[in-house]
Amino acid sequence: MTPRDVKIRAALRTLESERIRWLLGKKAALTTGENVFGETITDARYSFILQKAAVVELERNMLLLQMEEQSKTVHELHDATGIPKPEIVQHIIALKRWRMIEHVGATGQSPRYKAVPIGRSSDEEVS
Repeated sequence: MTPRDVKIRAALRTLESERIRWLLGKKAALTTGENVFGETITDARYSFILQKAAVVELERNMLLLQMEEQSKTVHELHDATGIPKPEIVQHIIALKRWRMIEHVGATGQSPRYKAVPIGRSSDEEVS
């Protein structure tokens, strides 16, 4: 898969993600009503939140697509996506917490990660 194909597939997954759909569906409620602190989110603040969430989702989807093909190290993920290594580490921590990726070995001192197939959690045995 070419880098362009990865970005396109990641963008499509991002648009279909629950997080982005939820934010889009809640715009009116978030920008016109008050939150539990009695504050209303401005349109500019809502746009910033939506944009930040979309960037995070896009980057995570790009990383997941890379790790679906084969296991990768942080260095390999950086080379394939251009995402800064510290951000990749943050994404890996979140993806591991949600059991979307698993540690599958190492290359030298670098851990290798692979995407967990949908419908199987990393703590299940593979038959």
